[in-house]
Amino acid sequence: MKGFSIGRALGDAFGLMARRPLAAFVWGLLVLGPVLIGVTVMFPAMGSVFAEMSAEAAADSGVDQLVFAEMVRFQAASMLMNLGQLAGAVFAYTAIMRAVLRPHDHSFFSLRVGMDELRVAVVGLAIGIGLYVALIIAILLGAALVATLWGLGKGLAIGVAVTLGLATLVAAFWGMARVSLMAPASVLYRDFAFVQGWRLAAGKAWPLLGMMLVILLIILAVEMIVALAALGAGLATWPADWREAANPLAALANWASSNWPWLIIAALFGCLIYGFALILTIAPFASACRQLAEDVTPPLPAEPAGSPVSAP
Repeated sequence: MKGFSIGRALGDAFGLMARRPLAAFVWGLLVLGPVLIGVTVMFPAMGSVFAEMSAEAAADSGVDQLVFAEMVRFQAASMLMNLGQLAGAVFAYTAIMRAVLRPHDHSFFSLRVGMDELRVAVVGLAIGIGLYVALIIAILLGAALVATLWGLGKGLAIGVAVTLGLATLVAAFWGMARVSLMAPASVLYRDFAFVQGWRLAAGKAWPLLGMMLVILLIILAVEMIVALAALGAGLATWPADWREAANPLAALANWASSNWPWLIIAALFGCLIYGFALILTIAPFASACRQLAEDVTPPLPAEPAGSPVSAP
């Protein structure tokens, strides 16, 4: 089977960003939106818990129960936030793959509620569980070997532990690269394409791993630039005496209420940047899948009526 071009795969990702910036914003909002909502909802609860745990309120016998109730609500909101983020990720990832693999699809921002999303969710869950189990087994076997060698010498055991740790890390990344085409292949073939994705990546794990590292370096560079810009903007308006306040969280809440227009703009801009990061993370592997499958005629049955999320 022929190879794929990393340059072409990255070019397809950047081309998608240039052609569909509004879609990138929507995809970023789907994943980042639940986090923003969760933080907005949970921040006042955190301030309330902090206040109830203060020295002035400690004498109240009901404080412990109030704090416990607030923490239960906090955990429930956090769980809902995580579930919402996972659901948003499934829709956004599938939409990005669909935008690369079916560029003429006319659904709104390439979003649908259908079998593609179910397949990507199932394949992603199976891959995550499989890699997690393999990692746990590798760690347990490595720990047993190091414990056995400990009696022969600490230096030998530590050297073996470091070597095994590095080997496990490389193997984990290699394994992620090896299965990285299963989800896009599921969108391409409209099937639970564990076998097809595995075969497409056969002999291509190292190039896929190299592409993964290039993407990681690009994203880290962009994150550093954005983080420095956000830090500079925050320090310019941050309340200088917030540490000395009786309730620092309340002081920060006051700061947020005074700067809410800028925070909304920053959140919207963050969704756009995050959407670009999602495209850069997902689209190259969808492109690689398409390139590797170009010499194969995939069985593409008619798209089922599946419900588009919205109309254009």
